[in-house]
Amino acid sequence: MENVIAIGAGLVLRSAIDLLTDSDHRLTSTLVGLWEGIVLSHFLHKYPRNPNDAYLALVTRFAIDFMLTNSLVRFVLTGVWTLVG
Repeated sequence: MENVIAIGAGLVLRSAIDLLTDSDHRLTSTLVGLWEGIVLSHFLHKYPRNPNDAYLALVTRFAIDFMLTNSLVRFVLTGVWTLVG
């Protein structure tokens, strides 16, 4: 259930940041990527024996974000900042 909430919160955060930054891909990708890295780290530490759910939630958020924006640059930058976060 927490992963479903994380998916919803991640999508709401993406929308809010996108509106506030006027679709600046560099800033949006940085903020969303850091958020994703923090959330992923949290779930991996909370459930170390079953990391599949955390990765599935991450992939779901990335896929929905890519389908809505159709921006490969944003997709890649968000992925890079997720690794940093």
